[in-house]
Amino acid sequence: MVNEGTLSLYFICHHIDPDSIIKDGRVIHRTTLEKKIPITWFFSGAQLRALLDNRDRIRRELGFDLVDAMRGGDFINPRFGYNNPYISEIAGMTYNHVPLVQPWFPDQREYLEGILPDQIQRTLDVARYDFDKGIVTFHGPDGTSSPSPAYKLKQHGLDTLIISGEFLNGNQQAKGKVYWASGLRHLVRDNSLQIQAREFYDARRFIDAAQELGHQNGSGFVVSGSDSNEVNGMSQGANGMNSRDGIARICCIADEAYRRGVKMINCNAAAHLNRFYQADLQSIWPNWDDIHAMQNPEGNLSWIDDGRNGEIGHVVWLIGERHRQGWDGVIQRAKEHLYVAADSALRHKGFCYDPFLTGIYNYNIGRARELLQG
Repeated sequence: MVNEGTLSLYFICHHIDPDSIIKDGRVIHRTTLEKKIPITWFFSGAQLRALLDNRDRIRRELGFDLVDAMRGGDFINPRFGYNNPYISEIAGMTYNHVPLVQPWFPDQREYLEGILPDQIQRTLDVARYDFDKGIVTFHGPDGTSSPSPAYKLKQHGLDTLIISGEFLNGNQQAKGKVYWASGLRHLVRDNSLQIQAREFYDARRFIDAAQELGHQNGSGFVVSGSDSNEVNGMSQGANGMNSRDGIARICCIADEAYRRGVKMINCNAAAHLNRFYQADLQSIWPNWDDIHAMQNPEGNLSWIDDGRNGEIGHVVWLIGERHRQGWDGVIQRAKEHLYVAADSALRHKGFCYDPFLTGIYNYNIGRARELLQG
């Protein structure tokens, strides 16, 4: 029985430009490498690749080699026998910043069999062969997921998928459990605990809230996650903090947790150690084709542009058709353009109408169609 509470903290690092990776690197250096706080860091495969491609510049700016650090013993590697709840974890997302499932696509089969396996494996391969890490925990970009891809994630050797709790509304008890689907653990992020929130300028208030949520959900386990730009300075003046304040807040929360006897563990450990509060995923998510996300308080997909999403769905369907017709020579080239067009930023109503982003979208969706239509 956990009395004081157990807290898992994670950050999503999904930007691929070197300046953003440098900002993430500064946070990782202070919190994981120096302070030894057990944080789960989610990377897309494209970001890992960008880190490798810009390794020298990033090393000069940071004053240390982030690639070497990520290869080392400050991060768990459970696939290769190195596991510890109290150190950090490198976790994954789809290679490109595309949703884990295709929102509003009436037949998920084409996406789950024709697109998703490539996206998963590419991330796993970069992590395994370039960073010496066997990823076991996964996150859908922007929390966009449904139960339907669970079997595919499990086939690729993953153990746990992080889902976000917006769609559960105020059902705190449901947010403290580990859920099973197709042999895959589903760990719920408690969306009511946001590290960047103004009221948590005092770390004591954050730990107060974490302990209260743990009491409400009955298990004592609480998972809190945010985008890394909330703490690395990228969103300063909007939702986030400057990097100095972001790093300080994480460190103060860890100190306060330690002072009170609240255990901080990585997400992989949280999914395995919460043994007494487990359930079937269908108990909270009965329709396996329903898709929820973490972009708004309702957990729905109203942030996605309908028209662009329909065009992407059409290209996904075309890829399936051309595969069955033997057009293997052009399919991979068309997929590469689709992956760019399907980036969440290019479909998010909040900023996808920017002329620069619109140009990227129009070129890539047009090129994919051209290749597939002959």
